[in-house]
Amino acid sequence: MDQYRISIEQRPQYLCATVGGANTPETILRYMTEIREACLRLRVLNVLVVANLHGPGVSMLDLYKVMALGSDEAIGSGLRVAYVELNPERSDANMFMAENVATTRGIPVRTFRDVAAAEAWLLSAAT
Repeated sequence: MDQYRISIEQRPQYLCATVGGANTPETILRYMTEIREACLRLRVLNVLVVANLHGPGVSMLDLYKVMALGSDEAIGSGLRVAYVELNPERSDANMFMAENVATTRGIPVRTFRDVAAAEAWLLSAAT
């Protein structure tokens, strides 16, 4: 089994979650669950997710299924998520599809390639 790593740091206006490991549907669902639980436990609803997963890309269908399941679990929680994909091999189309799956379920999610841009978007609504 590949190493999965997550660190969650509480910052003044949001949580920052850094994720590493294999790019699999299981890893994605695992970190989505852990981040959602941390946000609810700490009562911080804005989260910056910085992901650098390795390995082959997840199919659009698998990503849709994982995002739908993870998003359904977060409906009504008030979460707002800025997601940064650091791996340049990841598909922009998959990122935008994941963003749309969450957004259509009422969870504001925006995907980025740059941490500073993601943080600026997240903080623009946190004030």
